[in-house]
Amino acid sequence: LWGPARAMPELAARKPIDAALVNSLLANVVMKAAVGSLAIIPGCIVFRGRSMRCLSGGLGMGFGAGFAWAQGDMHLRHPELVPMPKSLPEELQDFQACAQQRAQSWMRYFGQ
Repeated sequence: LWGPARAMPELAARKPIDAALVNSLLANVVMKAAVGSLAIIPGCIVFRGRSMRCLSGGLGMGFGAGFAWAQGDMHLRHPELVPMPKSLPEELQDFQACAQQRAQSWMRYFGQ
């Protein structure tokens, strides 16, 4: 071991970074920023001014991108503890399954 890996052995155990991994992590950041940008919709309902509406959309994008960035960073630092972020089709399938399950539970609860 040489360089920083000698002083910090956990650096030697890090996951190697390649182009596919970077593309996947950046796609996750873009996807979550896009979902966060939907915060402009309630911003349009709550605020009358254009600047506050844009601020709410920007804050949503920032929170979405920041969450995805932190998730990717944790995966790079601790790949054995934090799973790889899912791709867009996988996320959509999980969301669809969750929404269907919730709708069925509501239908059972309300007796229809």
